[in-house]
Amino acid sequence: MAQGGRSVVRRLAFVGFTLLLFAGGSEVALRMAGLPKKDTSKEFTHSQIYWVQPANQHLEGLSHKETGGTFRVSTDANGLRAPLHPQEKPVGAFRVMTLGCSTTFGWGVNDEESYPYQLEQMLAADGHKVEVINGGQPGYSSFQGLWLWNKTLAAYKPDLVIFGYIVQDSRSVGYSDSSQALLQANQDFLKEHLLYQLHLYTVLKDLVAAYKTEAKDQPGDGGVYRVSREEYVDNIRAFKANADAVGAKFMLFGYPLEREGYTGSHRRILHAAATSLDVPVYDPQPEFEEYTARETLYFPQDRGHANAAGNAKIAQGVTQFLVSHQLVP
Repeated sequence: MAQGGRSVVRRLAFVGFTLLLFAGGSEVALRMAGLPKKDTSKEFTHSQIYWVQPANQHLEGLSHKETGGTFRVSTDANGLRAPLHPQEKPVGAFRVMTLGCSTTFGWGVNDEESYPYQLEQMLAADGHKVEVINGGQPGYSSFQGLWLWNKTLAAYKPDLVIFGYIVQDSRSVGYSDSSQALLQANQDFLKEHLLYQLHLYTVLKDLVAAYKTEAKDQPGDGGVYRVSREEYVDNIRAFKANADAVGAKFMLFGYPLEREGYTGSHRRILHAAATSLDVPVYDPQPEFEEYTARETLYFPQDRGHANAAGNAKIAQGVTQFLVSHQLVP
């Protein structure tokens, strides 16, 4: 090697060693100083980071405290709600997997009244032999959804994945889901995100987060989104990659509420992501606001969840979208 080349290598090695020494020293100093400090005065959104409904559940009367009524819930061995299908996919079966929170799960309505159950029935009535897997779990954002996909959902080998996370992702809270996972030192989360164990990394990440706060990437009430807009985009891309990995089609679904409300920001991202990823998006929010002006489609005492008629209307719209876009055989 020429003298000049050796000189460059020595300089690069010196710079690398200096940076490593600085990073190591900073990490030790931050640990000794107990930094970064977190504001633990705010309440966590939920006590756990990851959860699933009880397995093999057959409850005739699960309480719906807002309405004072009850509803029937059945789950499979993995805690997924009816329509019940074995995890192992039958030869030749075509599976549609609906993803989302309690709205997809069907909180407040009986098994056969949930939108995934009615979707399967409506597709069958239209001549489509399809199994619908209800991947909705109460309280879920796309953050929990990715964990459940790796833990359970991928094993069902869906042929079409309907990404319906939006209601919980866009909620305003004291801590984002990823921040809560970090503060609670959740091992499942830390194993997948080893950098979070470095104090230097978390300090730098907090500085970036502070800049984003100044850029108003947060709800108007001063809280933060359960899933930030940037993380929401990342999660959509991750789910698209997961669907591709099992050979499934992928579409985005802007689950409709009685009013768009706080979901507006994430709903716009959903449409932008559909264009960027070249995937279908079904967002019936505008038409549902017209429907609810003359029909009772949500529980009057719990306007965040559709009643049986609302679930039927949603299932009907999804059925028409899937058929018209040739997403089901």
